[in-house]
Amino acid sequence: MRAHAGPLLLFLALTIGWSRPLVLHLRDAVPGEGGDNYSFLWNLWWMRHVLSAHEPGYFRTTHLFYPFGTTIADHPHTALPALVAATVLRPLSVIAAQNVLLLACLFANLACGYALVWDATRHRRAAVLGGVVFGTSPYLAAHLLGHFDLVSAWVLPLFALCLRRALATGSPRAAAGAGATIAAAAYIAYYYVVYLALLAALYVTAWLDPLGVALPPRPQTAGARRMRAFAAVAILAFGGVAFWIGATGGGDVQLGSILISARTPQNALAAVWIAAAAYGLTWRRPSIARRRVALDRSRRTLRVVVWIAAIFAVATAPLLWEAAGLVMRGEYVTPAYMWRSAPRGVDLMAPLLGPPSHPLVRNQVQRAYAGLHLDRIEGVGWTGIVPAVLLIAAWRRPAHEEARRWRVVAGGFLLWALGPFLTIAGRDTGLKLPETLVRYVPFAANARMPGRAMVGVYLAGAVLIGIEMARAAGTGRGALARPAVQWLLVGLLVFEYWDAPVRLTPLDVPPVYQRLATLAPGAVCEVPLGIGDGLSGGVGSQERRILFYATIHEHPLVGGYIGRMPRDAADRYERMEVAGDLLRLSDGRPARSTPPSDTGPCDYIVVMREATTPAIREYLNRLALERVASDENRDLYASQRRGSITAP
Repeated sequence: MRAHAGPLLLFLALTIGWSRPLVLHLRDAVPGEGGDNYSFLWNLWWMRHVLSAHEPGYFRTTHLFYPFGTTIADHPHTALPALVAATVLRPLSVIAAQNVLLLACLFANLACGYALVWDATRHRRAAVLGGVVFGTSPYLAAHLLGHFDLVSAWVLPLFALCLRRALATGSPRAAAGAGATIAAAAYIAYYYVVYLALLAALYVTAWLDPLGVALPPRPQTAGARRMRAFAAVAILAFGGVAFWIGATGGGDVQLGSILISARTPQNALAAVWIAAAAYGLTWRRPSIARRRVALDRSRRTLRVVVWIAAIFAVATAPLLWEAAGLVMRGEYVTPAYMWRSAPRGVDLMAPLLGPPSHPLVRNQVQRAYAGLHLDRIEGVGWTGIVPAVLLIAAWRRPAHEEARRWRVVAGGFLLWALGPFLTIAGRDTGLKLPETLVRYVPFAANARMPGRAMVGVYLAGAVLIGIEMARAAGTGRGALARPAVQWLLVGLLVFEYWDAPVRLTPLDVPPVYQRLATLAPGAVCEVPLGIGDGLSGGVGSQERRILFYATIHEHPLVGGYIGRMPRDAADRYERMEVAGDLLRLSDGRPARSTPPSDTGPCDYIVVMREATTPAIREYLNRLALERVASDENRDLYASQRRGSITAP
């Protein structure tokens, strides 16, 4: 352990510096620009409330979408970090606990990446470089700005470390560690459960190496030449159609009794790709040969997989039970989209645009992303110059066994990250990719943002770069074998991946909510009212800061925001008195003509004065309300139907 003290101290300093100025604002701000980060604060508070108020369970709540409530099992619930915040970090405020957890995760990302590369290379500087590649990657810099569940990426290298040890030695302890890690991921980030399953499938397949793939030359028969000519004509014809549509906007073509609408070039481009594949097959013939796998290796792999699956099933039983109940009741929400409306993956131009979080160029890079209509958070693809050079150098050499496995992992994750269709400079090229089939895989379909699979690319890249540096050091030849050059590369990489200062969201505690916290139990309507989730634009107001304010006043919210909203939430509210009217008015629609006879589910109403329209104010004047408190921006009202509600 003493040999690793230096790298760990380096990672601690890097964690503090890379996330600067977060450590100076532990109590009054969180990273990001406002949005999902509020939801994660609510998660931590909810776990504390469940443990202290003896709620029946964590994964169902009526404190959001009151009075019917919702499940948070298919929401980024971060149950494990929330449990740590509710126990170990209980003395801290919700804000401080969240920030301490983030800093701990950033350090763990570096340390676990280091441990994996060390295990693969036994070379300290190579492991440091690998840890920095993974732990400060542009992927993590992007998701630190609000997707706090995805910051816990340490589960990937830790799982990989346990998996490779289990496969190499058959150790039940290592297999148990892999199972425990994927179970922990289930209580942190749903995406990482899917990605760990993909990582296991890719690595185990490469470990067994059951198939040999080759592309020998195809005999140039007359039939092959005719097929090549036919494919070439098809490429030119469909390419011409795609160009015509792109240049003119297309139109309708009448072929006899058939009307063909050609408004977008994607179908023609897809035909070009098919014809190009057929053209290539006239020169090369794919050959797949089955290889014999040693019986002891197959048995060991099976034991490892069974251990992992068994421990995962036992450790995640509460979550699996809740998910099964959702499916049985028809409440499980999964994204629905068409072929062309599916979320895009990483654009092929993204690796050339530069680092979107680097303080020296972030403004220019973000403008480039915006100009190409790319998502700088979900579509980040910058690898860096140092990693790219080292990866190219490694790829040009014959790979030894471990490097070959990680090449398979890198290729699999990259293919997923590219999304359902290949895009270049923001344009759909018409080439359909395997990720488009994920929507048909139960549960995996909810991992709907393909660009997030870049986390696996950075992990595999870290290992491959570490192996290349260790190889150079082992030969003792070339500049890369020199310790000074190796530390220089670490320094250059830190500079390339630097993202401080990190944007922070300041958090205030308005007096209205402090007053509300002292009042008797009752549900709160925030006006303008809104509901929303990660799959839709929502209805009404989308001011998600109210989730943080709910951690102050600790009352249930009518409406709210969550990763996966109940399908019928809008309809249920539409049928309610007051809540339905407030939701319609907040959405720019008129209220019902019938006057309200009650305040519905709203025991308290907090009115944001600047955001409240005259129609909403007129409606509120018709309700039996008592003003309890006011501050610079808000008014707090209580329903007069129950006098005990406003008791101090």
